[in-house]
Amino acid sequence: MTHNHRLRLPARAVSFGRRRLLALLLAPALLAGCSLPGSVDEAIGGVNDSLTYVNEATTYINEASQFSNQLPDLAQQALTDPDALATLESELTAMKSDIAAFNGLTAPEFASAVDAKLEQANGVLNGQIDSLLQTVNSGQLTAQAIEQSQIGQTLTQITEILDQVKQLGG
Repeated sequence: MTHNHRLRLPARAVSFGRRRLLALLLAPALLAGCSLPGSVDEAIGGVNDSLTYVNEATTYINEASQFSNQLPDLAQQALTDPDALATLESELTAMKSDIAAFNGLTAPEFASAVDAKLEQANGVLNGQIDSLLQTVNSGQLTAQAIEQSQIGQTLTQITEILDQVKQLGG
């Protein structure tokens, strides 16, 4: 006599197991095709762009503030020290690069008014730096030339915009 010693599971258990197996096999295929609706994807992208802009603007303004704090002493030293003069020229050129990089950012719609203020101040600052660099390159740097450049006042205007930028991010 031969006995078939197969384990018999209730039909419900077999059915549940097959459904589970089917779900496990199909899940990756279904998830691969899933995406958030376009408007949600765009909204998330917009938030990321906004945060990036606020962070970049904050970083730029903080760098401008540091430059503003260092400029008077550096310019004063540059009147008598050739190494300080070279450093001043290098710092002015670096600030021009920072201005260009910031102006290359695309501001989100809600930040357009603040961005316009920054770009306007950046235009003035860029011109002032160009004038001071010409003075440095011509060997005509004087305390009066530094004072007349009004770079300090423009940098102060830029740093005053920081509170407005922080409100955008908050």
